[in-house]
Amino acid sequence: MSTFPSPVLAIRSSGLVTAIGNSTLQTTSSWLTQARRMRRVDLDGFADPFTIADCHSVTAQLAPVERLAALLFPAVAEAMDDADYLTQQLEDECMEIVVLPRWLNPADGKRLATELGAMLLRYKGWVDRPRSRLIVPAGASGAWLGLEYAYRSLATNPRLQHVMIAAVDSACTPELLQQAAAADWLHRPGNAEGYVPGEAAACVLLQRADSISELPAGDFALHRPAFFNADEHWGPCATKPDASPLSQALSGALAAAGMEPSNISHLESDMDGSDWRAHLESTALSRVIFSQTTALPQWRPATLLGQTGAAGGIIGWLLPASLHQQQIEHINTVLNWSISPSGEAAACVLERSPN
Repeated sequence: MSTFPSPVLAIRSSGLVTAIGNSTLQTTSSWLTQARRMRRVDLDGFADPFTIADCHSVTAQLAPVERLAALLFPAVAEAMDDADYLTQQLEDECMEIVVLPRWLNPADGKRLATELGAMLLRYKGWVDRPRSRLIVPAGASGAWLGLEYAYRSLATNPRLQHVMIAAVDSACTPELLQQAAAADWLHRPGNAEGYVPGEAAACVLLQRADSISELPAGDFALHRPAFFNADEHWGPCATKPDASPLSQALSGALAAAGMEPSNISHLESDMDGSDWRAHLESTALSRVIFSQTTALPQWRPATLLGQTGAAGGIIGWLLPASLHQQQIEHINTVLNWSISPSGEAAACVLERSPN
């Protein structure tokens, strides 16, 4: 448990659309059975097909913006449909943080956010209260960035009580696949360091709580995240990449939660089996975690979902919470992080109520 009381953001409801499920429950169930729904696609100019983890039943034949909308809107609707408490205390303020992929041009991003706002009009408990919206263009650390903006807003606005963080990304559009293949970034025979492109949308509704001890038994909260950037790109071409930024992000996340490594019960990352990620993770974990505690269970959603970009962080927060709430695995605290080839490292702690 956290060693000092401080405001936290408690998870109240959620929604997911992933390659292995069109809801939080479906995704969790498929994760339990390790159901692989990756498929092979042919790309112009390449003899061998590439493996992708797309949401084919949802996004097939859709243009990029429509593809993102088809992923995002059901995830947000799932979270909102489970948020009956929003009909109470309508004077409390709320905030929408929409995390969109960096490859999306600003005009299309604004249009997508406007369409999302129109969809939300049917949720009177949300739209009838004072609210604000922030659009965040981001990569793999997008969810943590959205969480940081939420914490900054909590600090400056005592009336802010509810925050929605919704994120969507796709590396599976024909154009992006062709570009990644041409740059030799994709996993294929002879390129084990390449990644499997994925796509997903995730939404989490958060509510301010004065401390983790305020939460009902079984509920989870997210502590403030930590970020660090490397001076150089990581990725497959880096020789002995510097793990210091990841070490600092992990240490910063523990400090923000008021925890020691011994307080952590589980680890989770966007590790996909590539050597460069393995080097960074093993080095950073040896410095920060395993020097003070024994080996811990670690989840790696990317092994089933591919690299889901901006949506990956929220997926990583929701899977452990869902596993605990369904009484599948006992979870106390999860140290969750992401690293990207560009050199970004982000981390935070997910904690269960001690009640």
